[in-house]
Amino acid sequence: MTDIVDDAQAAESAFLAGALERAGGGWAGPVPVKINGHTCCAECREPIAFARLAAIPGVGLCRNCAEELEAITGGW
Repeated sequence: MTDIVDDAQAAESAFLAGALERAGGGWAGPVPVKINGHTCCAECREPIAFARLAAIPGVGLCRNCAEELEAITGGW
């Protein structure tokens, strides 16, 4: 069962995904989540480093999860 916070986070994620797609011409990557005001990884839910967020606006994965995904898929 979800609560109002879960619903708000889901709505925010959907809004962000749409905005990124419109702005970036087809962004299909993971959408970050907000947890207690922090931008967190869509996979592990750990906070994404500020330097990573500044370098890659809208990034949805922390460095570790991005590296794991790249190792599995051979890149995006």
